[in-house]
Amino acid sequence: MKKTIVILILTAMLFALTSCSTADNSSKPLVYASFYPIYDLTSKIAGDKLEIKTIIPPGVEPHDWEPSTKDVANMTKAKVILYLGLGMDSWIQKIKANAPNVDFYEVSKGVTPILEGGQPNPHIWLSPKEALIMAKNINDSLKQSFPQYSNYFDKNYETLKNQLEKLNQEYSHDLSNTKHKTFIVYHSAFDYLARDYGLKQEALVGIDEEAEVSPARMAKVINIIKNENIKYIFTEPLSSPKPMQTIAKETNTKILPLNPIEGLTKVEEKEGKDYLKLMEENLENLKKALNT
Repeated sequence: MKKTIVILILTAMLFALTSCSTADNSSKPLVYASFYPIYDLTSKIAGDKLEIKTIIPPGVEPHDWEPSTKDVANMTKAKVILYLGLGMDSWIQKIKANAPNVDFYEVSKGVTPILEGGQPNPHIWLSPKEALIMAKNINDSLKQSFPQYSNYFDKNYETLKNQLEKLNQEYSHDLSNTKHKTFIVYHSAFDYLARDYGLKQEALVGIDEEAEVSPARMAKVINIIKNENIKYIFTEPLSSPKPMQTIAKETNTKILPLNPIEGLTKVEEKEGKDYLKLMEENLENLKKALNT
């Protein structure tokens, strides 16, 4: 009887150990993406092979974000960290100094930067042409760190690449012969979109959306709107700065959203929207504004 009990106990212990080992082995490698556009593109390529987390929480301005001690500790547990570059992730050096075993990849490599005041404009994800470069860099990075999944990543990447190429073609076709070429925004987040598709962006302030609007710049933008008979101006969905409201009233223009896609709102997340869907919505609003 005692012998039977001992055997049962040993069997139970062995099963428990095996279960723990299986659970540990089944856990997915952790990959951090600095903010939403990189997170979304990475998730589409990684599929179900990796656990993808975003570093900067939704609703937080990525330009000014700084990691807490807890954030740094969490990121040291990752296998890979993907960040944008172009000066957007100034905090990345702090993470690198504390995470010697993490693979770091800059996903903007290969993009020709637009300089403003000697500093690169980081908003490359708002042009499908540049997003194609980002997606390739992400795929190459994942394959380098997880070569066992290379074929799987390549298959997912080809699907994403086709979607981005289709989006690029839509932007090229729909924006090539618009009535207007100038569009008005609050801060210069859409420089790459304008460059890649033959448009002209006029912004009240530069890269820093917290900057003060000068009276001279306000007057110049109002004159552009009147001289070019522009009917719509753009604001970001989560903010409608008073200067834009003033301009709309002064010029009798209407306001449309143009999404910088730095993160999903709770409503967008609930509606199942993603980077591609929001880029389609941006295109529709651009077409409406530039053809009216």
